[in-house]
Formats: sequence, structure tokens, C-alpha cells
Amino acid sequence: MPKLTLIMPAYNAASFIEEAIASLLEQTFTDFELWLVDDGSTDATRAKMELFQDLRIKRFYFDENRGRVVTMNEMVQYVETEYVTITDADDVSHPTRIEKQITLLDQKPEVAMCGTSYWAMDESGILIRSMNLSDDYNYIQEANLAVPQFHGPTSIFRTRLLRELTEFYRLYFRTNMADTDLAARVVDKFPSVNLTEPLYFYRIVRTSVSRKEFSFRFALIDRTISFLSKQRRSSGFDSLQKPDSSELEKFIKDWEVVYAADPARLHREAAFYHLYWKVTGSALASARQAILKRPLAIKNLFCLAYCSVMSLIYRVNRLTTKHYSELMR
Repeated sequence: MPKLTLIMPAYNAASFIEEAIASLLEQTFTDFELWLVDDGSTDATRAKMELFQDLRIKRFYFDENRGRVVTMNEMVQYVETEYVTITDADDVSHPTRIEKQITLLDQKPEVAMCGTSYWAMDESGILIRSMNLSDDYNYIQEANLAVPQFHGPTSIFRTRLLRELTEFYRLYFRTNMADTDLAARVVDKFPSVNLTEPLYFYRIVRTSVSRKEFSFRFALIDRTISFLSKQRRSSGFDSLQKPDSSELEKFIKDWEVVYAADPARLHREAAFYHLYWKVTGSALASARQAILKRPLAIKNLFCLAYCSVMSLIYRVNRLTTKHYSELMR
């Protein structure tokens, strides 16, 4: 039996999945199975999967798209290897990523989850920014209440400890951030660390759900995960694990009041979110929506001006920015 199961769910990922698969098959660590899971794609995803004839690959095809959360909850049940990870079909791994993570996990049996720092890149592979994550579990425990400290697709889990959670992905997060909620539950229960070296290249796809529709629920999702984590640390359970979810419902209603008091707030947050990932078209569109909600508000005017200036700067800087392939050596 191999040491690691790599699971790659894919839905209409034909544009990038060849790069993603190749980066895993070219890893310096080779003792793994790669499960390619097509979740009802309607494009050429399956055809791209079939291009690879490696004995480590197993293919699973579903005719209906059920979503990442439901599909992965089913697949994880079949994992028998010592370690497991779920990676994305549009990202790229550095050739030494898995070897370095497995080495750490082998050396530190108390660690349940190991992630890595990572690079964000645009759809063509041009680097956007380096995301530096900590290797200090004490720091991670505290910081995770404010800002997520793990990037889901980089995380390798110790399977036997993962089984101690009552759930893998939770259906409440089926639309987005299921990885972040899972990481928070692992951090609250077991030692978990990152490799500080950025060994993963996360592709910012403009057509992803969060970039197409920045909703109130999405704006609140990190705060919700933090709220649930605080509950677990206080009482051992969170609102999604209790019969009564009234505390979570009150938390959400309180934030609804905050956003209702400023109808432009959601659009400003969307603008800065898109700008952070250098999706400048979406950032400017959201900033304009904020202006339409409250044309004379200083915050909205500043938001539009700032997004306009930074969009120009990003456009100029892109001409001299590296492609991820330059860091793959």
C-alpha cells in the first residue's frame, strides 16, 4: 500500500488540469496514489485525465455534479493510506512539496496536519503575491481566530487523526470555505504546522464562485468559522454540532444589521477582496456599485480612487513579474 492518497476533484477544469496533474506526477516523493475524480464535468476534463497513463492514477467518474463537499466526503471514506490530501485541479505543486511535508510528518508523529506557504498566480501563471504561513503551532492557534492559517489544497493530513473528527467537510460550508472550516477544527484539536517555504501555486480563476458573486454569506464566512472555533474552545462543541443553533443564528443576524446600516459596505469589501488578488476588473466594478449605493460617501469615493490607482500599478508591474515556472526548479 502506498503512503499517501492524493485526491484531485475536478469540475469543468479542462483549462488547467493537465498542469495540475503533471506537477503531482513529477514530485520527488513517489509513494502515492493519485485519485482523479471528475464530478460531472461537461467540458473536456475527462479527456484530459485520460491523457495520463501512470500506474499510480485511479480515476473516478460521476455523471452528476454534486459539488466538492459531498463528493470528497464520500471519497475520503475509502482512504486507507497513512496520509491523505485533497488538492485543486487548477493549481500547481512545486516538485519537492510533498517530499518535504511527508518528511516533517514522519519526524513529528504528534502533528495531524502539515500545510505550506504558497504563491498566488493569475490564470496565465504570472505570480501575484507570496502568502507566508507560520510553522509555530502556538502562534497558529491564536492567529487562526483572526485569519485562516492554512491553505486547504496544500494540507496533508494524518488519516488516523482525521478519523477522530465527527465530520470531514461540513455541509454548511458546501458553497465555499469547507477547507478553512476543516483546518480550524483540526487546529483546535491537534498540533498542526506549515512549511514556511512557498511550495504551492494557487491559481486565481476569475470565474470561480467567490469571484463571480461576493455575497453577504461569503463576506461573513471567515468570521463565522472563527465564531464556531471560539465556541469549540470554550465548550467543546460549536453551533453546528449542537441541536440548538440559536447562537449562530443570532451572530449572523447581528451582522445583517451592520451591513444593512451601510448598503455599500458589501460592495466595498468585494472591491478590496478582488483587488487583493489583483482581479482588477471585478474590483473596479464592485467599487462602482458602492458609489451607486451611496454616491457622496467618502469611503466609497476613496475605494474607487484607490482601486483605480492600484489597477494601473498592477498593470505596469505585471510586465516584469515572474511566471511560476521560473520557481519550479
